Amino acid sequence: MTGNPKPAITPEEMQRRRVHVNAAIADSRIEGLPPPSRQEQDILDAYIRGEIDAADLVTAYRKSIAQRR
Repeated sequence: MTGNPKPAITPEEMQRRRVHVNAAIADSRIEGLPPPSRQEQDILDAYIRGEIDAADLVTAYRKSIAQRR
């Protein structure tokens, strides 16, 4: 056993999520917002890997942004 858990989503879904996250980051940068902090990027990466769903992503990301202010 390798110790690496099996991803909860398919590689295709991971790629779809990666594309959407990158587009959202680009849109935010165009609007003049700063890039994600390290903590925010960790949240985005967890979503891409399928460790959290979209609702959890939004909740965690908003909490992280509020803490930054």
